[in-house]
Amino acid sequence: VEVGTEYLIVAEALLEQTGLAGRGIVARFLGRDLVAAEYEPLYDPHKYDVTRLDTRTGAILKEPQPDPLTKRGLTYAVIDGDFVTLDDGTGVVHVAPAFGEVDYDAGDFHGLSFVQPVDLQGIIIGNYPFSGKFVKDADPLILDDLKARELLYRSEKIRHTYPFCWRCETPLLYYAKQTWYIRTTAVKESLIAGNNEINWYPEHIKYGRFGDWLENNVDWAFSRERYWGTPLPIWKCESCGHPECVDSVKDLK
Repeated sequence: VEVGTEYLIVAEALLEQTGLAGRGIVARFLGRDLVAAEYEPLYDPHKYDVTRLDTRTGAILKEPQPDPLTKRGLTYAVIDGDFVTLDDGTGVVHVAPAFGEVDYDAGDFHGLSFVQPVDLQGIIIGNYPFSGKFVKDADPLILDDLKARELLYRSEKIRHTYPFCWRCETPLLYYAKQTWYIRTTAVKESLIAGNNEINWYPEHIKYGRFGDWLENNVDWAFSRERYWGTPLPIWKCESCGHPECVDSVKDLK
């Protein structure tokens, strides 16, 4: 769609919803025709001195690293995803593998790296115009910056569900970081078989809440960093990376 001196790519079914109905349609093509097409990012992490990491290992990536789509240096390219719908938006979505399960899975599937511009306190790092701000406080500053650079077509507020801490009602932030897991998926069938032999009270828990949890079992992340949690007595050698789990005070001494 032609808008002034720019061309916007949008799903045809969403032209009216996005306020683009009546604009001149320059070309039509299928979504799959866009896969691997390169684009210029709104914020290049290297320009703003932000680290890029490997999605699967969390290792810091140094330049140059071949891009899995173009087989060249760091680029930004379109991927496909079955989670993109015509319910709202534009038919084109941005993927941030560091901040959300769906985005992370998409990045993992396509072998993408991810950018981590936020520290563990929720503060934006790097050399952005809004660095040093808490992520929620930075929202209006980001919009202002995009407007100033003429990169924002329209902004609006959308009502949607969001996770909050059940203790203090603080908004939670999705955050990708290294974690310890127990590979419970490897014994899924044994867990289900064991559950079938248990007499549950109340009975509906057996094939309800607990049964559903077993059927949809994913590897258990047990190193949750809660302030009321139990510390994990695991030390890792700084030289070779060998982990050592101490199982008693005697061994620790």
